[in-house]
Amino acid sequence: MRRPWIIGLCAALLAGAASAAEKADEGWRIYRNEKFGYELSYPAEMDYTAYVEGASGELKDTRTRHRLVEFEVWPPDECPRQPADATAKAVGIARAKTMTQADGPNGASACGDPVTVRTYAARHGATIYELELTCGRETYPDGHDDTDDAAPDAVPPETQAVLTPEGTKGPTYFVDISPPWRQRILVADPVGVDPRMRVTTGTIDLAVLRTILGTVKTFGIPQPPGVCIEDLQHRGLSLGNPSR
Repeated sequence: MRRPWIIGLCAALLAGAASAAEKADEGWRIYRNEKFGYELSYPAEMDYTAYVEGASGELKDTRTRHRLVEFEVWPPDECPRQPADATAKAVGIARAKTMTQADGPNGASACGDPVTVRTYAARHGATIYELELTCGRETYPDGHDDTDDAAPDAVPPETQAVLTPEGTKGPTYFVDISPPWRQRILVADPVGVDPRMRVTTGTIDLAVLRTILGTVKTFGIPQPPGVCIEDLQHRGLSLGNPSR
């Protein structure tokens, strides 16, 4: 049997932790998005600017005006429809990978599947995901010829792709803000976590960012009316009219 004083101590510690979390954002500002159904709090010494009805945004230092975190709601639209087995985790990981892709004249740079995925619970129940992704550059040094002397129908020589490691991007974050009818995430990408990018602005304390994400609260929003063009096309095919 547990001793009463141990149970009381545990209860006191839990209450203290909850109280500290509630006080962490006292005096903080609140950004609320009515279109996507979420809000978050951030320190008064920072400024949040939203773009395109809140589909993207950035958090800046009010003193230096340095950009600290880039935010993005994904997907911002209702179409195309998602498969029935879609999850916010899968949507977020796919988006995190897509955001890292950069093409060059002789190759491409990108970050692949995350090497680590951690989850946390925000204060009001939203799930926070923390990722680290391994990045690399694929180059084809001899597979490109744009000189005037090259024959129009010349076949490029067989080349072997050269893969160069470019470090680990992370931690980067996303939060599940899904309404009942669509898997949707809020991406929070801190400045300075991508080894391929030279940092020319300020950076945010990651502990502060995790506290900010911990304030994310979702609320109900109405489902937008209308149908997707893919639905109409599918309906036309189902009725035996492929031209629709």
